[in-house]
Amino acid sequence: MSSKVTLGALKVLVVDDSETMRSLLTALLTTMGISQILCARDGDEGLGLFVESHPDIVITDGAMSPTSGYALTRAIRNLCTPDGGRSKAADVPILMLSGHGERQNVEQARDDGVTDYIIKPVTANLLYERVMAAIADPIHIIETENYRGPSPRRRLVAHNAFSDPLSEN
Repeated sequence: MSSKVTLGALKVLVVDDSETMRSLLTALLTTMGISQILCARDGDEGLGLFVESHPDIVITDGAMSPTSGYALTRAIRNLCTPDGGRSKAADVPILMLSGHGERQNVEQARDDGVTDYIIKPVTANLLYERVMAAIADPIHIIETENYRGPSPRRRLVAHNAFSDPLSEN
């Protein structure tokens, strides 16, 4: 996605099992000037909305039931076209918001293909910064026989609004 895209032109899919969190994220995104916001309660509903609407960015919680944000990310990264080829829609930036900042959670998110990792609670400034980074500096998507997504060897930073980022390799 080009950095010339204005925030008002973005379509964002928010996936979180907390109605309060969906409302908060919708309010924050609306304040940024984003008007096309779709919301889902879990990864299953989120995947359905993703396939229907082809959003420009996905913001998902990590720990949801019955389908987590990790499983949603894997499903998006593995989407295929009707002829069996890899879907370019699968290259969408995926921002994971999670209350779990432990190393194993960040590494799992990285390995599943998450673009960026934000530790809850999220602030307006931090969300804006990470959305702008996803637009301005898209990550390179790699594809192998068993994986499609950002390089699993890349450094993924767990962003926290109240302290320095926690880096993971």
